[in-house]
Amino acid sequence: MAHFDGWIKVFCKTNEPGPMLLLLPLENAMSTQILGFIPRRTALKITSACLAVLLLPVLSGCSGGSSAGSTGASSSPASATKTAVQINMGDSPADWMLAFSMNITSMSLTGNNGSATVVSTSVPTEMMHLMGTMQPLAMINVPQGTYTGASVTIGSATVMYMDPTTKAPVQATIPGPMTGTVNFSSPITVGSTPMAMGFDLDLASSVTSGSNGSLTMNPVFHVTSGTQGSGNPMDFEDGGIQQMMGSVSSVSGSSFTMSSMQAAQNFTFETNPSTVFDGTSMSSMSSGMLAIVDATLQSDGSLLATKVQSMIGSGGMMGGGMITAVSGQSPPSLTMVMQNGVGAGMMSSYFAEGATIDLSGSTTYDIDDDGIDMSGLPFTPTFDANHIYPGQSVMPISSSGMMSGGMGGGMMGGSAMAGSITASQIALEPEGLTGTASASISSGATTSFTLTLPQQSAFKTLTNAPTVTVFQQPQTIVSGTSPIASGTAMHAFGLLFYDGGQWKMVAERIGAN
Repeated sequence: MAHFDGWIKVFCKTNEPGPMLLLLPLENAMSTQILGFIPRRTALKITSACLAVLLLPVLSGCSGGSSAGSTGASSSPASATKTAVQINMGDSPADWMLAFSMNITSMSLTGNNGSATVVSTSVPTEMMHLMGTMQPLAMINVPQGTYTGASVTIGSATVMYMDPTTKAPVQATIPGPMTGTVNFSSPITVGSTPMAMGFDLDLASSVTSGSNGSLTMNPVFHVTSGTQGSGNPMDFEDGGIQQMMGSVSSVSGSSFTMSSMQAAQNFTFETNPSTVFDGTSMSSMSSGMLAIVDATLQSDGSLLATKVQSMIGSGGMMGGGMITAVSGQSPPSLTMVMQNGVGAGMMSSYFAEGATIDLSGSTTYDIDDDGIDMSGLPFTPTFDANHIYPGQSVMPISSSGMMSGGMGGGMMGGSAMAGSITASQIALEPEGLTGTASASISSGATTSFTLTLPQQSAFKTLTNAPTVTVFQQPQTIVSGTSPIASGTAMHAFGLLFYDGGQWKMVAERIGAN
């Protein structure tokens, strides 16, 4: 094939002696206005009405090519090569909130190869339990290229916060839809290596209160990215997954699939001889089992489970949230604001609502220190029936599931109550706090510092604690800029203990806001 003087000249093989020559207009190569030279006896058999029908099989036998810039009748370009991208969701601090539950109705990435869909159906997500950390929202195959932004639509949101006057939890609703256009601070290139993109919802900048106390939302996100193998494999910035809560939906060979109430899809995890199983094994895993999984992103785009912890079998439930009240003697009864959950009787509509946790003499107490360095501390971390306090984040586990109504019905300081949980087990979970540090913080250091909480902090209102002592351990991750200057607004994510009249956090992660 060649072109000249505004025409494309095509030589084709036919079943007749000699070649056939077709001339196609360069300005409209797909036009059926074809001038050509063909054998006379063939031309007599071809009417103008059937010429367009013959064009496709005739051209299929053509050989040759067109020069660069030609718009000739060539085949469509092949689809762009795709790469696995893990989309994570996290929360930049909003100190005054206890819980923030929203429904993401749509989400897509925008790039030079078009758009890539992340969410197409409504996904419930609670953000406050993600302060200082991230969890996977979706794993998608994205056309390789450069991406400059994203679009996110939120259907509605429910907020639980501490009333500074009454010192009681209050619930409010933000009607939707709310759409946020995210312009990346710098383009993100998706190449051949699997990667992670993190969307940090800046709640402090997104939610505002009107003069009448009503809340409005204009979603503001900060986006980060990292490629597989570029850093700490357990760091969410590089595709690491920590403490993903879900229900096993299927098991096949050395892999299993798990669903989460706060993800857009099911996630499949591979296992190998290095995978640590706690309370289960690959051969004993079954559908309906509730589990917590740590995993890393692999070079082929798969997820390798590094730890699988069985929590309870089918028919049970586990939740997550912050304690807002402790009443009674050992064992006490707790009131909690729901931030996470999965299993029997658990519904996403319970996020940002209250729940009653009934403990008994047979309830077991655990400290979930997965990924947290607890070595060499100057105090003894304790969590039991006599050392459990408002402000701590916990995960109750029940063999009987979530019970709606009953003692759980009614309101909690003007906030809805989802129901009650009879806990056979309860675990202390990491949580996030923000404030300013009393000293400079450097990566790799082992030290402690005082975190001064902001005036509007819900934790401060709940506990009356103006400060928390934060212990930076050898394995504590310092993200972003290091060192963090003294007095800088920052966040810390870790386990909280009340010891000797002082709140103390063993930090898993520290970073500047």
